[in-house]
Amino acid sequence: GQVCKGHVENASSLVQLGAVQDLCSALDRHRSRKELQRHGLYAVACLVHDGGGAAQAIAAQAVPLALRAMSMHQKSPSVQVKGCEVLRLLVELSPEVPLDEIAEASVRAKRLFPSDRLVHRAVDLVLSFAVPRSAACIGALMDAATKDEMVQRSGICSLGHLAKHGGVAWRGATNIAVNRILRALQHHKGSAALQASGLWALGRLAERLEAPGAGMQDAAQRAKQLHPDSALVQRHADELIAFLLRP
Repeated sequence: GQVCKGHVENASSLVQLGAVQDLCSALDRHRSRKELQRHGLYAVACLVHDGGGAAQAIAAQAVPLALRAMSMHQKSPSVQVKGCEVLRLLVELSPEVPLDEIAEASVRAKRLFPSDRLVHRAVDLVLSFAVPRSAACIGALMDAATKDEMVQRSGICSLGHLAKHGGVAWRGATNIAVNRILRALQHHKGSAALQASGLWALGRLAERLEAPGAGMQDAAQRAKQLHPDSALVQRHADELIAFLLRP
């Protein structure tokens, strides 16, 4: 890692010689050796960042190797940080990485080290790429099938669950998510199930991400009027309105 960090020519030469594959093979063979995992992940990150080795890293299974290292060495903050660095770079440079697994591992690292600023910074950097990309993928599916109730409900629920990662991770993607949910509520007024899901998701986005409330209260009031017999719609609408009107 020290040989290539910040040295593009060195890193590029090592990538061309197959260093990424060799490093990943070592990480695979010596999975229980904490220090080897830490240094190996650091070197992979350097080769990806400075040597253009993202494609080779993906092909050599760097993502599952980083995820496994973070899972096996949960007492090591340095392994969590180095694993997050590899994941962040590959999320940023490749559309093929498993975003859900990366987000889960990152959140777990934060829980393991609640007071470690380096771990938290590394996790936030990963999520700031993974969450907006996930939201964009979900949004694209919703945009392609605005009249399909099941697609809209699935997208709404996925966006609502993504809110658990907090506002830092969303990086300005909140407004777009809110607008897609409001659009679905407008297009599928007759579905009590979709209205309930949409109001629940809006509540999570408003509470956890401080999403702008424009249009939310109107949607909640409309849903209450359209579905007076749905306890779920009434509950989520009341909770959303109460949050929006808090002092």
